[in-house]
Amino acid sequence: MAVYKSKGIVLRSIRYGEADRILDLYTQDMGLVSAIAKGIRRIKSRFGGRLEPLSCVDFLAYEGRTLDTITQVEVLRSFHRVRESLTRLQAVGAMVAMVRVLSGGDEADRRVFNLLYHALDALEAHGENVKSIEAAFSLKLSSLAGYTPRLDFCVSCERDPTEGELYFAPPLGGVLCDDCSTVTEGAFPLLPNTLAALQSLIARPIKEAAVAGKLEESVRRLAYSHAIAHAPGDTGLASPARRTLHHLA
Repeated sequence: MAVYKSKGIVLRSIRYGEADRILDLYTQDMGLVSAIAKGIRRIKSRFGGRLEPLSCVDFLAYEGRTLDTITQVEVLRSFHRVRESLTRLQAVGAMVAMVRVLSGGDEADRRVFNLLYHALDALEAHGENVKSIEAAFSLKLSSLAGYTPRLDFCVSCERDPTEGELYFAPPLGGVLCDDCSTVTEGAFPLLPNTLAALQSLIARPIKEAAVAGKLEESVRRLAYSHAIAHAPGDTGLASPARRTLHHLA
């Protein structure tokens, strides 16, 4: 059995048997990993509380046929303030669903790991900007997955979209000018200043994500609508996650 060490963020923890838990972790080196922590629910477990959801951990494990087995854990960040806030916890639930839909395979991408880590760090420090952080995370993850929204010109006629009423078309992955607003179903109008807000969320670090209060909800929904429209086909693993994103959008 191959033994390996990695750094990961615990996405999910499920009770298994009398004393075990099955964990999903997004790791730096292997992408999404499912592993079992044996005896973790026993009072004298060697793991203690070191594998709580959202914790960033260094762990040692050995490979199995279907599940790897974790043998050692060291907590690097617990992000306990995120877990203690219902609003922040709901936001992270949406982010985790996004990761599972857009980056749910076993192909490693350190950029995804780093983005999730910095999003948790931003939520820990700036709980007042939850919707802005959600939107920024969704847009940035979509870009990492190859679905960067096109915001600098109309995706139909390629004209500068800075004048007149603007629309966003999730199926086309970008903005439409007023003249082209009917070229596809599903396009919806953008509130004034939304385009600049989207461009700022993509360009700036996620810890600086901040959108005017009146735009936060519409920008968040736009970001999820874009991600859903371009997410890979449904799989057994991603089905619950996709339903979560459809509900949010």
